[in-house]
Amino acid sequence: MAGLTVGSTYALVALGIHIILRATRAINFAQGDFVVLGGLFALSFVSLLHVSIWLALVGSTILGFGLGVLYERFILRAAARVSEGAVMIASIGTVYVLLYGHALIWGNEPQPLPAFSTVQTLQIAGATVAVQSIWVMGLLAAMLAALYVFFERTLYGKAIRAAANDPVGARLSGINVNRARSISTAISIALAAFAGTIVGPITLVGGSNGVTITVKGFVGAILGGLASPIGCTVGGLLVGLIETFLGSRFAHDLVDPLVYGILLIVLLVRPQGIFGSKRIARD
Repeated sequence: MAGLTVGSTYALVALGIHIILRATRAINFAQGDFVVLGGLFALSFVSLLHVSIWLALVGSTILGFGLGVLYERFILRAAARVSEGAVMIASIGTVYVLLYGHALIWGNEPQPLPAFSTVQTLQIAGATVAVQSIWVMGLLAAMLAALYVFFERTLYGKAIRAAANDPVGARLSGINVNRARSISTAISIALAAFAGTIVGPITLVGGSNGVTITVKGFVGAILGGLASPIGCTVGGLLVGLIETFLGSRFAHDLVDPLVYGILLIVLLVRPQGIFGSKRIARD
């Protein structure tokens, strides 16, 4: 269960990377730092406004959405006028802005976030399961269901997909491509904030592990298939399971290199990932 709990964060990060990649054709290297920031947003709601963790989750996700709109409008879109490479460089610069920025406001040390339930553990089939882990998995499933309904069943969600697949054709059909990209980025950052909040009671919030979260989310996306939202989700969960398995058998210092080694193996053996097709057409 611990592996799936950690993997839920990587799954949401991988899915966010996928969404921004489809919209902007660039990898968002700041995705993990937005996860950290989302957890800190929730901490502020709880500590300053004295609201429940559930309201903090809603508030953090909404703030993440708004921040995503600003991020796309003033950073990604401006960089895109230069080149696609400039977009990735801008996202790398954002990593350091967020890293040192939240350290100035909230400090460098990770901080605890209240749990979603006062009950700590349950006995299921003779095994002790953390209730917080159950909530994490349930909230992940709820978010994935909401995203599926939005992108597959609503007209605006389909318009966003069309803008990502064929920007020129979308413009000719009357779709505002810039707005679609803005909403896509906003959804991606909202996912990051959501992830930072739901896993915060287990892993603490804050600190400087944003880059690590980004890399492991990216490993999950590559493992499952960067072009497939289902693949990104499954890949992120698999990375969490693999990381937990390796952590129970090897020294802590060896776990991350082994996980990153998986990325290299997948790129060499099956670069399209588990759920990816062999021929991926460029949008």
